Amino acid sequence: MVEGASSSGVKAGDTIEGRYRVIRALDEGGMGSVFLAEHILIKRRVAVKLMRAELAEDADVLERFMNEARAAGTLGHPNIVESTDMGFTRDGLPYIVFEYLEGSLLTDEIYRVHGFPVRRALRIGRQIASAVGAAHAAGIVHRDLKADNIFLTDREDALDHVKVLDFGISRFLEADGDPVRNREMVIGTPQFMAPEQIAAPEAVDQRADIYGLGVILYEMLTARRPFAHADPDELFKLIITQPPPPLDVLDIPGGFEDMLVTKFLAKKPGDRFQTMKEVESALALYADMVRTPSRDSIPILKLTALASSSPAIVQQFLSEAVTTVALPPLSPAKARRGPTPGWIVGSTVLFLAGLALFLVAPGGAGPDGGAPNLALLQADADKLAADIDAATHAAELRAGGFAQSPQLRAAVETDAATVKDLIGTDFVLAQAKGETFELFQLRDAAAVALFVAPEGPPLAVPTAAAPRLRSDGRVLSVVVSAPVVSPGGSGGVAGGVALAVPIDLGPAVKQLGTHATSVQVLGVTPPVQLLTLPGQASTPILVRVPVLRELGADLSLAVTTNSQGPGAAAPDSRVPLVQTACWVGGGLIAMLYLVSLIRARRRG
Repeated sequence: MVEGASSSGVKAGDTIEGRYRVIRALDEGGMGSVFLAEHILIKRRVAVKLMRAELAEDADVLERFMNEARAAGTLGHPNIVESTDMGFTRDGLPYIVFEYLEGSLLTDEIYRVHGFPVRRALRIGRQIASAVGAAHAAGIVHRDLKADNIFLTDREDALDHVKVLDFGISRFLEADGDPVRNREMVIGTPQFMAPEQIAAPEAVDQRADIYGLGVILYEMLTARRPFAHADPDELFKLIITQPPPPLDVLDIPGGFEDMLVTKFLAKKPGDRFQTMKEVESALALYADMVRTPSRDSIPILKLTALASSSPAIVQQFLSEAVTTVALPPLSPAKARRGPTPGWIVGSTVLFLAGLALFLVAPGGAGPDGGAPNLALLQADADKLAADIDAATHAAELRAGGFAQSPQLRAAVETDAATVKDLIGTDFVLAQAKGETFELFQLRDAAAVALFVAPEGPPLAVPTAAAPRLRSDGRVLSVVVSAPVVSPGGSGGVAGGVALAVPIDLGPAVKQLGTHATSVQVLGVTPPVQLLTLPGQASTPILVRVPVLRELGADLSLAVTTNSQGPGAAAPDSRVPLVQTACWVGGGLIAMLYLVSLIRARRRG
């Protein structure tokens, strides 16, 4: 789109509400125009979506526009485009401010490369499922999930970071007080519609989004959509009655196409996956199946796996390795040409096997003579730190999204009763299990809680407070806050939002359970007991947990191990012998190779 006045009357150089200077037009659609703009004070680039003037008086269209602001502003998921502000221009046109994204639409990328490899499609599909699953948890159905509403960007050197766009026609199930209004309308993009969106739009729920994700997966793999027809009526008939054409794609994992047809693109909602959590689990399973290592990496991967293997498996692998590199006797003609490089390959494999046993074999083969592997424990601590950091970042995004909600910005300067009425009616408060939400007001520089959900003591977090960790001895939570700016346009802070989010430590506990009997997180009060298994424990080992500096916490893990406890490998006196044999055998092979090489040169 060329620069100049758009259908909304806004052009490059204009300012919106005195805060956003328009740089150029980015796109124009049926509902309005999207501009690249810059916040005049903080110089942050944003995308501003402005409704068409002729649609601003249509109540249904305005409601869809508001839905998009509510969804993007309150969900706070890293794979959902973030809304940071909303308002009205001097001419009364509503606008939404989004984070500015650089990258490409999924549709453009699919047809640029003529379809994706399975691994890439699964990676993108899992992110979409995670984002839309968060919307479903908040009672929001997207209803227009398609490749045109998926944006791919790069984030911290990670390629294909997904952002789900355009919740403009989403349905807020929990907030929809009228079971009939607007539900009889067929809404969505025809080629991505689930059969029930066409035949019974009043019955649409989150399973329609699962169907839409199935169409996206199909399109990513084949660079075409399951059903296409120029006549909308014929297209709808195909969607409702016909099975999708075969994928005809090489290297599809066994069973994947059947799953796509029967669990994503099933005609009946009850036959599909029922939740996006189920979708994520299924896609993760197939992602593991297609992670085929190269031939050169297979021995190293096997050696790494020995960390949790029994000595019998260790010895079996070593036998396989030696057999694999064993060479047939050289014929006299070959002997005259000198030794082959296979000798040195055999020597290298044996040395690597011995090194693996030295580093990772349980119970006495390590450098500490039976002490726990400190590198392994530090990896556990790093995993825990990564989980805490990710939870902190996600919580900050959610708190920021809540704080930018126009409803809360308008309510924070009222009283507690008004806020409670608001949250009970107009504002969708999407809380996950175990979360605590607080809206507070600033009075004489002191924070006064207006609303706490669930009911309980306020979190008492100042507006400018950095995130912090808290514990009840069983659950570790992160507490974050975000300021709520006064809606009067002065830019002053009227109050804030505080959010306490429990951190999912399940993956870290599962990893620790393979080699530890007791684990405590120290540095919070009270300490969090992560793991307690029966058995005679050893002296605790302290391992630092490198969490974000802004958390202001000096965390460490107190880990005790028991070689006879559950999940730990029992010590075996044969392991040091096998290790020594590997090194001696490798050395002998290397010496024989050198002797043979010298003899061959002398004969030459």
